[in-house]
Amino acid sequence: MSLTEAHAPGPFVQKMMAVARIVMGGSFLYFGLTKLIAINGIIGYVGTKLPFPTFVFWLAVVIENGLGLLLVLGLKTRWAAGFFVFYCLFTAFVFHTNFASMPMRDHFFSNVVMAAGFLYLLAVGPGAWAMDNKSSAPA
Repeated sequence: MSLTEAHAPGPFVQKMMAVARIVMGGSFLYFGLTKLIAINGIIGYVGTKLPFPTFVFWLAVVIENGLGLLLVLGLKTRWAAGFFVFYCLFTAFVFHTNFASMPMRDHFFSNVVMAAGFLYLLAVGPGAWAMDNKSSAPA
């Protein structure tokens, strides 16, 4: 039994959960789309950290836009949130560990905080206004 089934939050809490989910998903839609502004620079930076930088770049664009959209819609929410836990921690440890640079250190910790938010979303579910809720509704 999930947390939301055991302690069904009231309508206000469900709506706040939905707002958080939509903001988190919308942020990743933004991150994915804005990568398209500086494709060559980002691919160059990825190439300093990982092999196949062009592939990794386009994979990141697909992941951020695709899973971001799933979260906004509230579709496969727990699956998307679980993947984003991994994704945020992976990107923190691969790309943002130059702690001598304050912006990189800030990016590292913001990724860790986002991972924690996605853990929470994974645990409690999508909240209101989610397609997940419609697919589990009785006929």
